[in-house]
Amino acid sequence: MKSSTSSSSGLVINFLLILIFIIQFSNGSNYINLISKSCKEASETDPDFSYGFCVNSLIEAISKNHSSPQPNSIEDLVVIVIKLTKSNGTNIISKISRLLRNKNYLVDPYVRACLKDCFDLYHDSLYSLEDAAAAFRSKDFYTAITKLSAASDDPTTCEDQFKEKKGVSSPLTKDNQVYYQLNIIALAFTQMCNHHV
Repeated sequence: MKSSTSSSSGLVINFLLILIFIIQFSNGSNYINLISKSCKEASETDPDFSYGFCVNSLIEAISKNHSSPQPNSIEDLVVIVIKLTKSNGTNIISKISRLLRNKNYLVDPYVRACLKDCFDLYHDSLYSLEDAAAAFRSKDFYTAITKLSAASDDPTTCEDQFKEKKGVSSPLTKDNQVYYQLNIIALAFTQMCNHHV
C-alpha cells in the first residue's frame, strides 16, 4: 500500500515539474516569438535596421533582467529598448569621460574637441530619450518618434566629426554603431505602435 502511495506522489510531482517546465518554456517562447516577429516587421521597412542585432540585443537584455516581467506586446518592447538605449548611452558617456581624462591618449587637440562634442551630443541624446519615454507612456507617439529620431542622429554626428580630419580615427566607432542601432529599434517599434493604433 505504501509503495502505491509513494509512486502516486512521485507521478504527481513529476507531472507538476513537467507542467511547470512547459509553462516556463511556452512563456519564454512567446516573448521570443514577439521579438522575432517585431524585429522582422521593422526590418522590412528600414534598410538600416539590423534584424539579427535587434533579436540578439532584446533577448540578451531580457534574459539578463530577471526582475522585470517578460514582454507581452510591442509596447513592452519599446519600453525595454528605450531603457537599454539609455543604459548604453550612459556607458558611452562614461567611456568618453575616461578618454578625456587620459592625457597620454589625447595628444591631438582635434580628437579632444571631437570627444567633447560627442560628450555633449550623448548628453543631449539621453535627454531626448527621457522625453521620448515620457511621450510614449502618455501615448503621444508623434513626440516620441520625433525625440527618438533626434536621439538617433547624435551618434552619426559624433562619428562624422572624426572623419573631417584626414588621418584621424574615432575611438567610438563601435559604440556609435551600437547606439545608433538601438535607437533605430526604439524608433521603428514606436512607429509600429503608432500604425497599430
